[in-house]
Amino acid sequence: MSRVVVIWVVLLATSSARAHIQLDAPLVRYSNGASTSTEVNKHCPCGGGSGTSTCAGVVTSDPNRSATRVTTFAPGETIVVEWRETIGHTGRFRIAFDPDGADLADFNQNILLDIADPAGRVGNVDSSNRWRAEVTLPTTPCRTCTLQLLQVMNNNTSQPVADPTGASTYFQCADIIIRTGEGEGEGEGEGEGEGEGEGEGEGEGEGEDHEHAGDGQGEDSAADHEGCSQTGVPTLWLGLVGVLASRWRSRARRHW
Repeated sequence: MSRVVVIWVVLLATSSARAHIQLDAPLVRYSNGASTSTEVNKHCPCGGGSGTSTCAGVVTSDPNRSATRVTTFAPGETIVVEWRETIGHTGRFRIAFDPDGADLADFNQNILLDIADPAGRVGNVDSSNRWRAEVTLPTTPCRTCTLQLLQVMNNNTSQPVADPTGASTYFQCADIIIRTGEGEGEGEGEGEGEGEGEGEGEGEGEGEDHEHAGDGQGEDSAADHEGCSQTGVPTLWLGLVGVLASRWRSRARRHW
């Protein structure tokens, strides 16, 4: 009889230790393994690190942002969050947002969704353990923002979770970026178009000056034409000065 009791206690402890959730979309920060025993979600506020499962310790933030596991969205976009409840518990699911980093205080200030997690391991998708919910992201762009999913196991399905501190909780986070891709594309297109237009206009103006100077000189040398092709104006002024000087010398001879 004592052996049965011991085995039963061990099974309960193992089940409690392996109670987890898995975030499937957006891409989770800490890659979960193939089995529930390797899922990374026991430490506040994102599952990994050194925080406690009740957020009661001194660690309530997680700077371990993954540069290779980032998902980009548009400002104000409505996205679908998908996860699995691998071991059934009773309480609440909460989805929150941090505009800069991953800190529990910021998540508590930006709650996007809070729904009941009834007893059992049945989700809201096809009578399986899969859950799906839509949330609308903020309209302000951000480059180091984070989405957080909580499973608060407090047996209270009616009261939303303003702060999970003190309650047994499992955590998952997704590193995201919110930015406007269309605005960047338009800016580059306009810059290239203006640059090409200005270059063509300058080329045509110089060509006209060159022809005009050649007609007025008539006897200009090849060197003069090369100078005209660069600036146009200096060769024309030199020609006018030469004509005036020639007339002055002619008048001077007649006077003498």
